[in-house]
Amino acid sequence: MTFSRGDLRVLSASVLFLALLQASSCDHPVSREREGTGKVLARVGDEAVTVDEFKEALARSTEKYPRIYSGERKSERLLRHLVDEEALFAQAMEEGYDKNPAVAGELRRLVVGEYLKKKLMPLLDGVKVADEEVSKHYRENLERYRTHELVRAAVISFRVPPGTDETGRSALLEKAASVLEEARDLPGSVAGFGELAARYSDDSKTRAGGGDIGWIVRSSKGSGLDPNLRAEIIQLQKPGALSSVIETDKAFYLAKVMDLRPARQRPLSEVRSAVRAMLLNAARDAAQEKFYRELRARRKVSINLELLEKLEMQPAAD
Repeated sequence: MTFSRGDLRVLSASVLFLALLQASSCDHPVSREREGTGKVLARVGDEAVTVDEFKEALARSTEKYPRIYSGERKSERLLRHLVDEEALFAQAMEEGYDKNPAVAGELRRLVVGEYLKKKLMPLLDGVKVADEEVSKHYRENLERYRTHELVRAAVISFRVPPGTDETGRSALLEKAASVLEEARDLPGSVAGFGELAARYSDDSKTRAGGGDIGWIVRSSKGSGLDPNLRAEIIQLQKPGALSSVIETDKAFYLAKVMDLRPARQRPLSEVRSAVRAMLLNAARDAAQEKFYRELRARRKVSINLELLEKLEMQPAAD
């Protein structure tokens, strides 16, 4: 019979768990037959494969591997596999594989995973957020659900090459001022700077779209734009408004407002799902923290933060 890697991992973890159980009672081995789990179909040393176990394995294997466990002698093939598994387990135990650090690590992960699945996951699944909690949070945090005022702007950039002297900067300033005069004569129907951006702007990302840089928050705080450029844009008051020439160390700019979007209060109906999800995550985080806090309280726990800090200060190994 052929197993996938996933099957082998599950099998090894299960075998490992049984190994510990056996190791804990090695002075008094208990066979499955004596535990009353059914009549014996096969025996490997002190261990037995019972009828009940065989039926369960056959049902699982027939469903999972229908091509393998079909036709004549399928029951015998499965029984021989179970016998081989028992023999393999016994041999591995005899050779001390239960003492292998990798095996012990797998067992640790298996036990922890099973415990969390049975103890923590039902606890987290039971956390609920009532509609009133959502409404209360919204009422108490209205500003949080208010959108920012936005401005959509177009920009023409005149880059100042490194090493440019004052004469060169003056020439660029004159060029920018000349383009500004052309921009003043653009029809109102032109989006942004229109073909002026394509002709003059050094920004390859925006010049084909009339210099359109998209929507930005109308605030002095923000990233992605030169602070002087941002400051000029946000002080323009209406669509179509043009800035003067904006001078910085690395470039000269012209800016134009394309559109404005006022701030607004987002209604609860629009943000209810997001609020519920946020509150639910917070409640689950709190429940999980309480779970681990109570778990630690049952054990003597000490953490050497001073040593941890020293380790963090050590240079990383190559």
